[in-house]
Amino acid sequence: MKKLLMRALKAFGVLILIVVALVGYNYLRHLVYWLPTEEVVFHSQDGTELKGTLLMPDGETPYSAVVMLHGSGPEGRKGPGYRILSNAIARSGVAVLFYDKRGVGESGGDFESALYSDFIADAIAAVDYLAQRDDIDPSRIGLHANSEGGWFAPEIAVRTGRIAYIFNRVSPAFSWIDTNLWETRNDLIAAGIAESDLEPLLAITLRRWQYYIDAANDPSLAEGPARDAINVELARVRAEIPGAESEVPRALAPYDAKAYDGYAADLGYDPVPFLEQLDIPMMYSYGETDINIPTADCVAFLEQFREAYDKDIDIVVIEGVGHPMAAPRGYMYGGYVPELMDAMQEFYSAQAVR
Repeated sequence: MKKLLMRALKAFGVLILIVVALVGYNYLRHLVYWLPTEEVVFHSQDGTELKGTLLMPDGETPYSAVVMLHGSGPEGRKGPGYRILSNAIARSGVAVLFYDKRGVGESGGDFESALYSDFIADAIAAVDYLAQRDDIDPSRIGLHANSEGGWFAPEIAVRTGRIAYIFNRVSPAFSWIDTNLWETRNDLIAAGIAESDLEPLLAITLRRWQYYIDAANDPSLAEGPARDAINVELARVRAEIPGAESEVPRALAPYDAKAYDGYAADLGYDPVPFLEQLDIPMMYSYGETDINIPTADCVAFLEQFREAYDKDIDIVVIEGVGHPMAAPRGYMYGGYVPELMDAMQEFYSAQAVR
């Protein structure tokens, strides 16, 4: 009995050592920068100072390079996910510029008041910064867009006129409203809202969003029957649908011209008009079980769009993963699944070749 216990303890100790070794490998391989880095500063159109890190690959200059576009929320360059992705891109032979979002980390500006147009302007400034460096090839600058950043990538490419390729990771392919209705539905389900109650809640949500857009364009709607009717409906669903009180606001936001202009600009965002103007290699990668992005709808749209406009768009759908694109099988890649890392390796290796 004592010998069996000792063997079991020894086996457990070996298992612990293996786990520690894997954790150490992941840290050293994916989170530590083995390639040269440079701390950089550049300025957005409104003068906001943005601070970032430029990760250089091996090989001869000038390099191909990408600007890493953030997902939603107050994200900075020190997030482990960005470090893992940046290391993977640099190992493929492409330099990576990733920076703190405005109002986050060491960057200036105010995150809470920032609009999509501000984030777009910041990314354009990052592209322009890379283009003026002697060690970067200005004809081979790309974008690596994460989630929300993929909305903006086509506009950034069109407005700069110098983007050579785009890799989109779980990025929306169409409008803000269509994408967020999907996410809102999933949020309501997760909050315990009954299936039979989803449609009225989604309907009033859509009316609320559309009102902000309409009132921004027509200030006469700031008061009156249209606004009153929406507030009445909000009160009704909060009172009658179990669980809605925590998911639906009491009333529309008080009218403020500047605030409503901001709501309208973000709520009405649509990348498709810019996507139509691009003729560059693009890859869209999705998780099959994503509850934030409507994967099936995005894939169907992109397939039809690719055929109709003869676009160079590759699409990868990874089974069994959601929005983070992480799973236990990604333990050798810092958590990201091997299918994502393989797709990135293939795509960026092609962009690194002169």
